[in-house]
Amino acid sequence: MAENFPTWITKQMVKGVKGFNLDAYLLALEGWRRGLTLKWYYDPSQVTDMKIIGFFPLGKSFSLSNSNRTHYFYRSRGDKVDNSAVEICSDKHLTKQKLIEANINVPLGKRFDLQTSNEEILALSEEIGFPLVIKPTYGSLGKGVNVNINSDTDVLKSVQHIADLGYDDLIVERFYNGDDIRVYVVNGQVIAATRRVPANVIGDGKSTIRQLIESKNKKRKENPYLAKYLINIDDNLINFIEAKGFHLESIPAENERVNLRGVANIAAGGDPIDVTDELSDHVKKLAVQAIKAIPGLHHAGVDLLVNEDSAVVIEINTTSDISMHLFPFEGKPRNVPEAIIDDYFPETKGLAVDRTKIYFDYRKINNYLQRAVVQEFQVTDAPAGKLYAKRYVISGKVQKVGFRKWVRREARKRNLHGYVRNLRNGKVVVVVGSDNKELVDDFKKICLQGPPRAKVDDIQEYVWDTQMKIGFEIRRTRTSKTKKKL
Repeated sequence: MAENFPTWITKQMVKGVKGFNLDAYLLALEGWRRGLTLKWYYDPSQVTDMKIIGFFPLGKSFSLSNSNRTHYFYRSRGDKVDNSAVEICSDKHLTKQKLIEANINVPLGKRFDLQTSNEEILALSEEIGFPLVIKPTYGSLGKGVNVNINSDTDVLKSVQHIADLGYDDLIVERFYNGDDIRVYVVNGQVIAATRRVPANVIGDGKSTIRQLIESKNKKRKENPYLAKYLINIDDNLINFIEAKGFHLESIPAENERVNLRGVANIAAGGDPIDVTDELSDHVKKLAVQAIKAIPGLHHAGVDLLVNEDSAVVIEINTTSDISMHLFPFEGKPRNVPEAIIDDYFPETKGLAVDRTKIYFDYRKINNYLQRAVVQEFQVTDAPAGKLYAKRYVISGKVQKVGFRKWVRREARKRNLHGYVRNLRNGKVVVVVGSDNKELVDDFKKICLQGPPRAKVDDIQEYVWDTQMKIGFEIRRTRTSKTKKKL
């Protein structure tokens, strides 16, 4: 798995942020770091007419503002994307028609509903020619997609499977063999490309497939994007590997790859592999042309099947999953949020470079929204310049004398950020930061003073060069199992 965590994000910043909330948080964080005003909304329809799609929209809608203008965002999509473009791309059949009109290569196929007779469906399948793909017209996340269908029996099974999922409008199209690649385009520029590989394990000559799955899932849990998308052992997986001559207790040879599913879907345990630098100019140009073929579409993700330099466009995602590009299983992280904010607020380019260690408490904000405590939440503005921070370790009579509350009050008076915490050895640690170096340095004198019941004997001073959450808080006493530095 890729070891290179994005340099502008730390594990602490994204801890507990999962799914599409991660997309929204990362995009909002980039804009906020640049000095833009950030607001989150319980009901975005009160402030914008942006089309909201999907389930559980809370924690995914926000705005970014400067003195001149405000832009609204839902997940990774901003208000430069017209609602009409969202509606077109939500309909796979209509998307295909727009692409065909623009002379863009797409798989041959047709649309039908469940009122169509089995005879008509089979005749249509024969007309297109095996192998086939059958999928819901309005589906997402690969749900209900059936690939590499090679018989009439499998056609009817696939149709029934999709019907059982609650869909009644389907597309049957020719199966195209190639790498499944998501290309993210912003304003005519390819920003990232990720190849999606079906769930798989690599043999070591000793471990069973079951053990290899467990080992790989441990690695996926370390990735903030993939932690939600583990490889689940279910009947579909078991049936798939058995058809290939394996079972869960099989021991693959060293370096032998065993595919576990037939679809390259990350939500089903697939791997995102960065291929931005390897993708040919021809395929990149095709992705850009696909975006231009949809009126009102300014940025989005394009799904293609690529075979060397030839490719077909499968669909377009206006509210695209961008976290796959930031947290690939293999390859280089790509800063898609930076490109999007550059496009919406070009005057802020580069302003986040010196602020990559600051972040805000998204989980707390999302909790407020989930409980409907607030209708909107404005995040405290980011420091205007590069963060300067110190860690003070304070000795003396500093516990059970109100020291932590006193420090918090004094820090908030000065708009300082950081935290105070009791240590198990009787000391208190204070981490404090600001874009004002003088305030940070002077806070050591404040700590030396302490509240009336305290008596400070000594303060050890250290440079603090790791992440810092905006605001000032009291943290719980560190347990003996915690290995973080003081």
